[in-house]
Amino acid sequence: MSQRTRVYLFLLVLIAVAGGGYLLNERYQIISGEAQAADGAKLGAENAREKTAVPVKLLPAEQGQISSFIAATGNLRALRDIEVATQVEGIVRKVAVEEGDFVHRGQLLCKLDDAQNKINLELTVERREQARIQREKARITMEKAAVQIKNARTEYERYKKANEDGLVSETEVATRKYQLEELIHDHRVSESEIKELGHKVAELTAEIAQSKLQISLTEIRAPFDGYITARTVEIGQRVRNLDSLFKLGSFNPLYADVFLSERETREVRPGQEAEIQLGLDGSKSVPGRVKRISPVVDQATGTVKVTVEVRTRETGFKPGAFVRVAVRTDTRTDALLIPKQAVLEQDGENYVFIADSDEARRVKVILGYENNGIVQVRSGLKTGEKVIVAGQGALKEGDKIRVIEG
Repeated sequence: MSQRTRVYLFLLVLIAVAGGGYLLNERYQIISGEAQAADGAKLGAENAREKTAVPVKLLPAEQGQISSFIAATGNLRALRDIEVATQVEGIVRKVAVEEGDFVHRGQLLCKLDDAQNKINLELTVERREQARIQREKARITMEKAAVQIKNARTEYERYKKANEDGLVSETEVATRKYQLEELIHDHRVSESEIKELGHKVAELTAEIAQSKLQISLTEIRAPFDGYITARTVEIGQRVRNLDSLFKLGSFNPLYADVFLSERETREVRPGQEAEIQLGLDGSKSVPGRVKRISPVVDQATGTVKVTVEVRTRETGFKPGAFVRVAVRTDTRTDALLIPKQAVLEQDGENYVFIADSDEARRVKVILGYENNGIVQVRSGLKTGEKVIVAGQGALKEGDKIRVIEG
């Protein structure tokens, strides 16, 4: 073999090796590309699946207590709310309280001038003492006359017997009889004077009591414990009988009159607990109880008045305040409870979504009592089942879900 032939064969071998390597490299790249494409498709599917899962929040259905309420609105009123008026005329000398003051029963509110009444009282007392002295004098005179009558009667009987014995004349007997009768007359006059003076003393005693009453009425006092809600009197003002001077209200307890339908009042009884919320937002709440139920139905409205008693010193609960009254009619201590926001409604039926692994399952429920955003589930759920409380609005049966915390 010539040298040229060897060179050609070597070149052919090199070309063949290079060509085979190129083909192997191309095949490897094709296979590697297909594997990467497959892995990418799988990852994309997983990412798509992750993206289509609906984010939701879960809460378990739990056993608890819930109550049934009948609610209505009304305004608070005071136990007592009166105008304090004067019963006598006079000029105001002192004002002892101001609006907003709390006063006790019998506390002085204002004072009228009583100088003239005191003078009249002193004069009446003096007149009564004079009448008592005159009555005492008449009594002494009557007692003296009684002694004289006794002596005169003895003398008369002695002269009468002496006349029968012929010792004295008829004239002397008649004289003794006249003296006796005159003394009896004087006794009767004294007795009459005593009675008349007794009546006068009694009359003056009544006048004294009246004067003392007039003086006491110049002191206007609180008829019960409460708050001064208005003052319409000033020092130096002349007031007349029955003029209003103050307004006084007793704020504890307060009452709320609400009007319920005849059907609703069948579930209400005196003594039942109630919850009174202040204002529309219910920012403050205090307990109360049903005080009384009207025995009649208002023919114009078909409602029954129910009076609820509120005992509280909580700020804001004042006469006239707008309140929402909820009367507790029943309480269930072992109810199955879920948030009201979890419940959806369609075609008059209620349902919820619960979490079944990573899928949503729709469950029909029958509800019971509802209170403060919590609702009782009477059937359809079991204790501990995870209910979807957020994100359920667009869910369908079998949709994938992704639980988020918080």
